[in-house]
Amino acid sequence: MKKVTMDTIAHELGTTKNTVSRAIRGQTGVSEELRKKIIELSEQYGYKKTSLRPKQTSPLKVTMVCNSKIPHDTYFWPSVMSGIFEYSALHQIAIHTVIIDIIKDDIKYLLPLQEKYCDGILVLGTLPDAQLNRIAKLGIPMVVVDHYSDFVQCDYINTANYNGTVKAVDFLVAKGHKKIGFLNNELAPYTDSFTNRYKGYRKRLEDLGLEVDPHFIWPNSNYDNHQYYREQLDKLDEYGDAPTAWVCVNDLTAYHFYYVLTERGLRIPEDVSVIGFDNITGSLPLQLTTLEIPQRTMGRTALSRLMRRLRQPNEPFESIEIFTRLIDRGSVQTI
Repeated sequence: MKKVTMDTIAHELGTTKNTVSRAIRGQTGVSEELRKKIIELSEQYGYKKTSLRPKQTSPLKVTMVCNSKIPHDTYFWPSVMSGIFEYSALHQIAIHTVIIDIIKDDIKYLLPLQEKYCDGILVLGTLPDAQLNRIAKLGIPMVVVDHYSDFVQCDYINTANYNGTVKAVDFLVAKGHKKIGFLNNELAPYTDSFTNRYKGYRKRLEDLGLEVDPHFIWPNSNYDNHQYYREQLDKLDEYGDAPTAWVCVNDLTAYHFYYVLTERGLRIPEDVSVIGFDNITGSLPLQLTTLEIPQRTMGRTALSRLMRRLRQPNEPFESIEIFTRLIDRGSVQTI
């Protein structure tokens, strides 16, 4: 008879070698129904009978992969990670972190991601398709948070970014605004969330029959590069028209724009209205109307989805969007 391996058992049950290994070792992350089938088939084939029911169990090992910018973020990602760690503490999951330099593209990061080191992978934030694809090819269950790629098949957890800016435009229109601008970021072509926020803004204006004026769309803001905002405002002065309200791609952009507006003697919301996105304004010295992202929920949902993927590896992949909530803090004037 051909030698029986974990691959043999995995193939017959339509699962993965990793799942078979966890079931045989008595580890978490496998449904009781599937564990029973694996144990029974293993005993039937006579596969390592002495190790089928170990006395001790070990926690699931999840590697959290972050691009090199995330550890420096003090606004968005700490709350997402809090959700991840809250869930991991409740379910005995060990979290290990790997930082990837997306510029150097050093493939040494792949070593800690081998199956013997981890059972599942959480990718946080934007990674180039080439790097994301290398990780996916390891064959380890993976969930990507706050990023999306059409070229890598796995589970994704994102904010409903498109819907968020639709909400923002509707809120402004209800307040009487018809000339609405958009401040994007120079990273938008590489960041799925920024791209979708812009698409939601533009499509909603078109649906409502409002003009999409290219002079009112600034694509290349860079947070504290105040000179960019000053130059764009000068161009608006020359153009002779300006929005009564602005949708900003995120709260940090809104904050720095806010600074330059007040530098020019403009009052918010009396002279111009501003909406942000993310709800990180508790850390900023301004009261900003914004779209709140439930960041802890994103973290908990991501790890929960990864655990489900480990239990049911053959399920179709999912792209999950978590909806935002508009918080009115008075930075929008009724006109």
